[in-house]
Amino acid sequence: MIEIINAFARRKNCIIGICDATPLPHRPKHFTPFVSQDIHKRANPSASLQDVKSIIVIGVEPIIPIVDDFPPMPDDAGVLSILGVAKDYHIVVKALLKKLADELQQHTNYKYKILVDSGTLDERALAVRAGLGFIGRSGLVISQKFGSRFNIGLLLTTIPLKPSKQSHTSCQSNCHNCIKACPTGALSATSGIDATRCISYLTQKDNLTPDEAVLIGNHLYGCDICQNVCPHNRPAPTPWVCPKSWLSMNDIDFEKAYSHTAMMWRGTEILRRNARHVARQTHKALPQN
Repeated sequence: MIEIINAFARRKNCIIGICDATPLPHRPKHFTPFVSQDIHKRANPSASLQDVKSIIVIGVEPIIPIVDDFPPMPDDAGVLSILGVAKDYHIVVKALLKKLADELQQHTNYKYKILVDSGTLDERALAVRAGLGFIGRSGLVISQKFGSRFNIGLLLTTIPLKPSKQSHTSCQSNCHNCIKACPTGALSATSGIDATRCISYLTQKDNLTPDEAVLIGNHLYGCDICQNVCPHNRPAPTPWVCPKSWLSMNDIDFEKAYSHTAMMWRGTEILRRNARHVARQTHKALPQN
């Protein structure tokens, strides 16, 4: 089984590790607003799949449009995370895990469950347990192959598999690039990440206070600042959009332009709200509706 899994990883250009399904340490301080607040579900794989024995953890690099270069960003532009232009990783990662599950089914009968950004199990903790990488000061899992620029998926199985070796690497002691670069102070060397000040979270939050609206700055969706300055990551383009173009779009236009991306799960109203905040903060007139 291990040979099949490793061959799949090479063939699909992804990273894969295996870990046991014993409960994770209870770490409620690591909860973020979009995940389950149920400690039992968050820490216990058996709450997601009865009789689970092993968890196959996969890491997949985002699929972004092939472009030679992004044009220079104008002053009134709004920034997008790479996930704002990449193919929806929920679809990509789930499809890969389904293919792997089907391959394993050819060799043994077993039960399984696929989880991708489900908000139940702690995916980052399981990725570390499975040897995909280590938790950086950004709070993200950093791998040798992709740095922190990858998405995590879980394949819970009733197959007993030998766990992978865990990584013993860590951030360099003198590197605090992400902490220094974070414009909202969401990262700290002593207390980790404050998700409630993270721009990525704020651009997806249902309701923004006036102070939170200021914190998002010129970000329309997500934030890659901590990843862009991380020495473990390769350089990546900074996608941008003029906010007034979003404000003039109807829902059909939005669907045509962005239905392939993960950001559409938040809905067009939240994206337009962000566009209004960005437009105000860049001192540009809003289009008349």
